[in-house]
Parts: sequence; C-alpha cells; structure tokens
Amino acid sequence: MSAGEADGRRVGEELLLITAYLLSSGRGLLEEPPQYGTFRCLDAARRVLALAERTGPCHPELDALRAWMDDVMCGAMADHELDVLLDQLCDRLAAVLEDPDVISA
Repeated sequence: MSAGEADGRRVGEELLLITAYLLSSGRGLLEEPPQYGTFRCLDAARRVLALAERTGPCHPELDALRAWMDDVMCGAMADHELDVLLDQLCDRLAAVLEDPDVISA
C-alpha cells in the first residue's frame, strides 16, 4: 500500500469515527434542546458516511446505515422515536467499527 493510499484510508477511518461521535451526540441531545439538534447531527452523520464511501473502507452495513438515514432525512415526515432510532444506528455502527477490516489498530 502506498503512502497516498494509506493516507486516504486513514481519512476514511476518521470519517467513520466522526460519524460515531455525531450519532452519539445526537442521542445525547434528546434530553437537551428541541429535536432539531438531533436531526442536524443525523444529517451530518449521513453526509460524512457519503464521503467515507468515496475515501474509506467499504462495508455493506455502512451503505445500509446511510440508506436508512437517507430515508429518515429525505422521506416522508413522520413521527420518529428518535431515541430508539439513534440507539439502533449507534449499535449497528459500533458493530461495523469492531470489524478489523474497517478500522485499523
């Protein structure tokens, strides 16, 4: 692996870690200000995942997570149980991040 490829992979890994941070932050906002903060975090996480697809490690679950977030953000406005949604997204992303092919030591 060339230095450029290694750098590109590391950028992708960092984007995935930022995504995990944003999702957990969104979850924490549920007990604080109104839910728009939560949706902003969710939207930012969705956008970071889109960037990671172009620069980082590939994993089919990442595509599924982004598609799920796309549905929430771009689909019909409906009542979402945001605490449940974000708990599920965090759990699924955490499982992906445990894969040694996604985040290197």
